[in-house]
Amino acid sequence: MSTEIKILLVDDEPLERQAMRFLLARERPHYQVAAEAGNGMEAVNLAATLRPDIVFLDIKMPVMDGLTAGREIRSLLPETRLIFVSAYGEFDYAREAVSLGASKYLLKPVDGEEMIKLLDELAADISATRRRQQETARLKEALEEMKPLIRLGFIMDLINGNIAGAEAESRALFLGITSLPRLALLVDIDNFASLAREGTEIERQLLKQRVKESIEKATAGWPGALVAPVTRDEFAVLLPLDHLGKERDPRRAAIQLGEAICRQVRQDTEVTVTVGIGRLAERVTDLARSYAEAAAAAEFRLLYGGDQVIHADDVTTRSRAGRSLPVQEEQELAQAIRMGERELAYRQASNILMKLLLEQERRPALLKMKLLELVALAANAALEGGADPEAVSNLTLAASSEFLNLDNLAAMRQRLLERLMDLADQVAASREQRNSSLIDRASKFIEANFSQDLTLEEVAQQVYLSPCYFSRLFKQVKGQNFIDYLTRVRLRAAKELLLNTNLPVAAIAERVGYHDARYFSQVFKKQEGYTPSVFRKIGGAKFEGSAG
Repeated sequence: MSTEIKILLVDDEPLERQAMRFLLARERPHYQVAAEAGNGMEAVNLAATLRPDIVFLDIKMPVMDGLTAGREIRSLLPETRLIFVSAYGEFDYAREAVSLGASKYLLKPVDGEEMIKLLDELAADISATRRRQQETARLKEALEEMKPLIRLGFIMDLINGNIAGAEAESRALFLGITSLPRLALLVDIDNFASLAREGTEIERQLLKQRVKESIEKATAGWPGALVAPVTRDEFAVLLPLDHLGKERDPRRAAIQLGEAICRQVRQDTEVTVTVGIGRLAERVTDLARSYAEAAAAAEFRLLYGGDQVIHADDVTTRSRAGRSLPVQEEQELAQAIRMGERELAYRQASNILMKLLLEQERRPALLKMKLLELVALAANAALEGGADPEAVSNLTLAASSEFLNLDNLAAMRQRLLERLMDLADQVAASREQRNSSLIDRASKFIEANFSQDLTLEEVAQQVYLSPCYFSRLFKQVKGQNFIDYLTRVRLRAAKELLLNTNLPVAAIAERVGYHDARYFSQVFKKQEGYTPSVFRKIGGAKFEGSAG
């Protein structure tokens, strides 16, 4: 396929221009001579208007010489190729032409064959450059289309604690987020379960979209606020605090924003929302804790009713100066239980108990109070980690009763460790159940769509997880990575078709998601030990034998 290029011929000799034009018309008619110029000034003006791909510039010309014109054109059109032509072979001319980025320096009379060869080389280079530019533009456009999903994945990683500080800064910069969030809100649609039973799926989705738009309208005045749907009826709102300054209290500002969200949703829709607010995170990596606190606060809607703002400080316990438990160890224990990490929770609890027992061994009544406080802390962390509330309540009540009746410190320590491990196990079981449910949904989607060009990113989107976290979780639950699982599903379907149809191997490859039959055969042989054709013969014979 020929490359469309525009050429500007610049020479003060009309016969020279005519000769080059004639040569081009005869040898390369698809190379368009856009215009001619008789001096450098005219050439600069024409170049600015026509934007040619290639300019032939005679060096010795009146008004403005070719080298001066070349500088002007280079500043206007950096990508235009310059070919300098002169009857003089002086080294200084050639050196200056090279300094201007000349593609070639030709001597008159110009050899036609050399000129055509040079033009073809430049045309190929121009074509390659255009393809790169088009591909870059296409990729940028595709990336812009994907940014909402990338943004959602970023928010999900922040509230799930799946991102390090440096990575958070890098991804925020890519997304154009100039200020990282340090406070989390959870907005929960009141009575959504009953609404879901009464309406259609389209009505539910439209309602969620309207609620989201209301939240975005209410948060529009908070610079850098991030809003995203995170579950069936909940939205996360992540807030940076840079614009508040030292004079404004973040807690009060967040409560005012929550109240504005409630008003806006009430005004725009037929539903109300409850807004839970977490505590300030010192670092962006602590945002998962702030979000867990916001979620725990929103659950108190059951006691206080909906259509209001509930701050974690008002309903949950946290460390304060003067508390009897060591603050740093307490936070580490709570985080271990919140994440369902049994061994880490055991180590942290053992360290706390060792300090408490050494400090308070002569005051058992006070020690019992401290241990009950530790159980309350762990129970709250378990609830924030997603453990079943009824199970947590039963464990907490059992522990409280046991400690009141135990006078042996060793037995008390052992019983407390057991109860704390039970709470960590409850969180782990709840997480495992949620993770298994998510991966089961992903597996069903893969099995229903394996014939398509499935990507890990597309499947992760179906279960609202970031690709990185989904990949790790899939491997953890399934014991194999996404690609291996997809291959196994495809090959299972391929074997069925090989044994039960007369379709050609190429057609079967296409049906199970392989557009290259040769690659399909390679994958099949690697997994099964036979090529598809051999498998059909051997497997078919076995199949018929078993049927008989």
